[in-house]
Amino acid sequence: MQRKPPEHTETLEFQDHLEQFPDIQPQRLVRFHQNADLYWQTLGDQVMGGQSDGTLTHAEEGVGLFHGTVRLDNGGGFSSVKADLPKPFDAANYTGIELLARGDGKTYKIGLRNSTDRRSIVYQHTFTPAAEDWSRIQLPFSDFIPTWRGKTVADAGPLDTRNLASVSLFVSGRQAGEFNLVMQDWRLFRS
Repeated sequence: MQRKPPEHTETLEFQDHLEQFPDIQPQRLVRFHQNADLYWQTLGDQVMGGQSDGTLTHAEEGVGLFHGTVRLDNGGGFSSVKADLPKPFDAANYTGIELLARGDGKTYKIGLRNSTDRRSIVYQHTFTPAAEDWSRIQLPFSDFIPTWRGKTVADAGPLDTRNLASVSLFVSGRQAGEFNLVMQDWRLFRS
C-alpha cells in the first residue's frame, strides 16, 4: 500500500521553518522534481541471489517516494538507490543533511560518497521516521559512518564534505516486507 504524498501546505511548513532563520541560506543537496538532474539507479540484493526490489519516484513536485519489497529469499535482504551528483558538491560550510520524511516503522540509511565509483567507501547515517506523521530529521556529517558493503571500515578517514560525489538511500538489516518512505528535498543545514 502506497502512502499518500504530502499536501502542498506541508511543503510550505518546511519553508516556514527555514524562514525563521533568515541568516541561513537553505541549500538543496537532492531535489525531487521531474526535471531534476539526478538519475537514480536501483542497486538491490540481486547481486547475491536476492529477490528484493525498490525504486525512487517523484510523487509530486519536491516529494520523493522510495518504495518496494525486501525479500529474505536466497540470502537477500536489502534494496537501495544511488545517484551521482552532476558535479562534486562542496558542503564544508554546512553541518549536515535535513529532510522531512514519513516512513513505515522501518529504519533507512542515507549514504554519501566522495567518488562516483561503486567500489568506493559509502558513509552512512541511519534514521527511522515516524509512520503516521512527518518527522524533521537532521543527520550531521560528523555522524556518518564509513562502510563497505554494509560493514564498518575502521581505518577509513572521515567523510570529505568538500567533495560529495554521489548520494544513496538504503533499506537493509533484513527488514522483510513492503517499504514506503516519503521524503521532501534533502537540504543542508548549519548549527
